[in-house]
Amino acid sequence: MRKRVIIISISCVVALIVLINLIAMAGKNLPVYPKKIALINIDGEIDDTTHILELLNYYNDMRSVKAIVLRVNSPGGGVAASQEVYRQIMKVKANGMKIIVSMNDVAASGAYYISSAADKIYANQGTVTGSIGVIANFMNAEKLLGKIGIGYTTIKSGKYKDTGSFSRAVTEEDKAYLNHMIQDVLDQFVGDVVYGREVPLAKAFGVKEKDPAKETAILKALVLKNIADGRVFTGREALKMGLVDEIGNIDDAIEGAATMIGLKGRPLVISERKPAGIEKWLDTKLQDIGLKSDNQAILQFKMR
Repeated sequence: MRKRVIIISISCVVALIVLINLIAMAGKNLPVYPKKIALINIDGEIDDTTHILELLNYYNDMRSVKAIVLRVNSPGGGVAASQEVYRQIMKVKANGMKIIVSMNDVAASGAYYISSAADKIYANQGTVTGSIGVIANFMNAEKLLGKIGIGYTTIKSGKYKDTGSFSRAVTEEDKAYLNHMIQDVLDQFVGDVVYGREVPLAKAFGVKEKDPAKETAILKALVLKNIADGRVFTGREALKMGLVDEIGNIDDAIEGAATMIGLKGRPLVISERKPAGIEKWLDTKLQDIGLKSDNQAILQFKMR
């Protein structure tokens, strides 16, 4: 009986050793998944950014994805919406992901804001970009209401609560209040652009300050004076100003992304499936009849 126990024990040990070797050999033969590049399209006004954030997180969690190319074609949009995407790009970059932007026809205002967070920006020569600034606009129909005999009563808790209302004219106090808010948001915009583009901006302006805090202050002042006045620039002009890094199309951006992550040859690019056929038609019709609303913020990073 004792001899049988010894034999069984030895057999179990041998079987365990064989199993370990088999697992080790299988591990060596496991397929090595190639590095991938993910493509995210950012089209139209930047308002509800939920889906963009979801895609950034989704690709960031994929081990095989090492770079994300953002294909941007947008005139800008909401202040907070643009800031949300900018912040998320910074978080994804902090995890080791490379972010590259490819600008299409337009990447202005809020669209430039989010682009400035990328590791590298490609633009076509004729791309319209820049438009660094903040805008607030609203309609005043006070005279029209008076002509057609419509009165409008407002009960408010403070004198600024109905600033921007269509039912009354804007006062000088309202203008001062809104201007203060706009300047604060512009300062945030320029501060984030300088943070994301410090090296190319310093090179473009010839700034060689060694103290980081002083360099940031100098660059902010230069951008506010020379760039952040709401003007738009072509891709070629933006390159000279340090707003973009290279002139190139989407293919150049993908090849550049591949080089950044050490890929040779044609990279594998993955992207979200776009609606087609009846699905695309239905989606468009829902927008047309207002079932997919576009809520506009009072303050916007948007090209006009």
